[in-house]
Amino acid sequence: MIESLLQVVGFVALLAVLVVALELYLHAHFTQFDKRWFLPGMALGVPALALAGIFFSTEGRPDPGWTISLIGGLCVAEFLVALFFRYYVRGKHSLPIMMLAPGLLGLILLIVYPLIFEVYLAFHDLKLTTVMAWSGTGALPFVGFKQFCKVFVSSPLSGVTFFQLFLRTVWWTFINVVCHVVGGFALAILLNNQIRFKGIYRTFLVIPWAMPQVVAVLALRGEFHSQYGFINVMITRLLEWLPWLSRLGAEPVQWLSFHPLLTCTLINIWLGIPFMMVIILGGLQSISRHYYDAAAIDGASAFQQFRLITLPLLRPVLAPAITLGSIWTFNNINVIYLVTGQAGGTEDADILVSALYKAAFTYYRYSYSAAFAIVIFLILFTLSLLWVRYSKGTESAYG
Repeated sequence: MIESLLQVVGFVALLAVLVVALELYLHAHFTQFDKRWFLPGMALGVPALALAGIFFSTEGRPDPGWTISLIGGLCVAEFLVALFFRYYVRGKHSLPIMMLAPGLLGLILLIVYPLIFEVYLAFHDLKLTTVMAWSGTGALPFVGFKQFCKVFVSSPLSGVTFFQLFLRTVWWTFINVVCHVVGGFALAILLNNQIRFKGIYRTFLVIPWAMPQVVAVLALRGEFHSQYGFINVMITRLLEWLPWLSRLGAEPVQWLSFHPLLTCTLINIWLGIPFMMVIILGGLQSISRHYYDAAAIDGASAFQQFRLITLPLLRPVLAPAITLGSIWTFNNINVIYLVTGQAGGTEDADILVSALYKAAFTYYRYSYSAAFAIVIFLILFTLSLLWVRYSKGTESAYG
C-alpha cells in the first residue's frame, strides 16, 4: 500500500518537474529572445541539459551512437526553435501560450505519441513470438500493409470473422441508439409538461447514467442471473400466478449463457436513455411556446406540431447527440467486457472493440490489433461524417 502510494507521489512529482521545466523553457524564449547569447546559448544549453539527464537516467553508461544522434538532433531543432522565437514570435502571446503548454504536453504524451506508436506497430510485426526480440534490440520486421490485409481475411478471435463482427456491431449500435433516442424522447416530452415533482423524477431518471458505469453494469448483470436475478424471479412468480403461460413456452431464461448479446443490449439501453433524455429535454425547453400556439390557432394537430415544429427545431440538438451516442455505443467495450466474463467470455456477444481487446491482450497479436484499431477508426470516422452530412446537424434550425 505504502509502496503504491509512493509510486503515485513520485509520478505526480515527475509531472510537476516536467511542467516547471517546460514553463522555464518557454519563459526564457519569450523574455530573452533579443539577447546576443540567445541563439548559441539555447542551441547548446538545451542539448547539454538533455545530455545530463541521459547520464543520470543511464547511471553514466549511455549508448554512444544513440546519444550522439539525439544530441545532434536537439542542437538543430533548438536552433530552429530559437530562430522562430527571435524573429517571428518576439515575445508575443506569452501568457496564453504558457498557460496552454502543460495541457498541450499532456495531449502529446497521452494521445499523439500513442497514436504515432500505434501507426508504427500497424506496419510492423509485434506479437508474442517477437516481443522478446523487440524488447532486447528495439527492432521489428517491417511488413507493410500485411497486418491490414489480415484484419479482413483472418479472424481476430477463434471463430468469428471481421465482417460478422462488423455487421453485429452495426446492428448493436443501431438498436441501442434507436432505443436511446425513442426512450429519451418519450421521457423528455413527459418531463417537459407541467407536472408535480418534476425535479425528483428527473433526478431518479438520470441516476443510471450518472453513477459509475462499472457499478451500474454489474448491478444489472446480477438482475439477469439465471436463478436469483430479478427478471427470472418475476417470471417464476408470474408462472405461479398464471400457470397456463408455461404451456405457451414461457419459462425462466438463461440470459447470460444463451442470450449474451441481448442481455448486453438491454443493459446498455437502460444506461443510455437518461443521456438522450437530458439532451432532448434541454432542446425542448429552448423551443418557444409561441410556435405551438400559432400552430394550434391554424388548426395543426399534435402530430403535425411534433413533425413540423419540434423535430426541425431539435435537429441541431439531435444530430450531434446521435453522433456522440453512436460513437460511444460503437466503441462501448465496458458493457460487453463486464457482462460476458471480462477478458475471456463468449464470442457470441463480441463486437469490434471487444474483439480488438481480446486480440491484443488475450491472443497477444499487438501489430494486428494496432491495424485493427486503425480500421475501426476509419470506419467510425466515415460513418460519422456521412451521418453529420446527411442529417445536416451542423446547420442552424433558423438559418
